[in-house]
Amino acid sequence: MCLIVTIIMAYLAIANLIAGNLVAGLLQSAIALLFLLLLIRNIYMTLQYKKGCSVNGCKITDTIAQFFRRDRDDT
Repeated sequence: MCLIVTIIMAYLAIANLIAGNLVAGLLQSAIALLFLLLLIRNIYMTLQYKKGCSVNGCKITDTIAQFFRRDRDDT
């Protein structure tokens, strides 16, 4: 779905830029780039899932959470 939307929005952006509609063309090209980023992210997550790696959570928040972990002494 993201691939289809990306291709359509890129085509419309190029058509509007050729026609001289700069604002519409730039807006549609920005939307196409965002959908392309979403597509790349989905591909990356799928590859990581197939490898068996965890894609849950965010590395930045996990790193920050490590500073606030409590050390439990169950002695």
